[in-house]
Amino acid sequence: MKAAPPIRVANGAADIALARALFVEYAHAIGIDLCFQGFDAELASLPGKYAPPEGRLFLAGPPGDACGCIALRPLPPSAFPAAFAPPVGEVKRLYVQPRARGTGAGRALAGAIVDAARTIGYRTLCLDTLDWMTEARALYESLGFAPCAKYYDNPLENAVYYALRALRRCYAEPGCGS
Repeated sequence: MKAAPPIRVANGAADIALARALFVEYAHAIGIDLCFQGFDAELASLPGKYAPPEGRLFLAGPPGDACGCIALRPLPPSAFPAAFAPPVGEVKRLYVQPRARGTGAGRALAGAIVDAARTIGYRTLCLDTLDWMTEARALYESLGFAPCAKYYDNPLENAVYYALRALRRCYAEPGCGS
């Protein structure tokens, strides 16, 4: 297995352009029109809600190149169930290009976003994914995410929802902290 690429915070116009291209590639890869999520506006305003202090946008790869991404944004109190302890962050757009799959890039990106969420002060992280994304679901579950109730109006019938209510310290290895 190749080594995981370095993970870094997207910083500057060149990195935002790389992130935008990866977001578009992600949307094409899943084959779903994300207009119900305001995807075009999200692309146009990057980093938008993913900007510090409450958001983060990470890239996998050295400066000038990126093979993966993940983002974190605040979720307003009106948007999450009472069972979620505030403040709540939402994980979005985990994507690893085929050329980097199997390197641990997805785990490294997910670990970086969970660590960033803990540093920011989020008590709960939530996300949605699709039922057929078995590798992503297994990754989230290995990091302590558990299935949860639907937390926003999503027209996709095969969407599944996860929450991480107790942020752990260890994300480097599968099963770490279990």
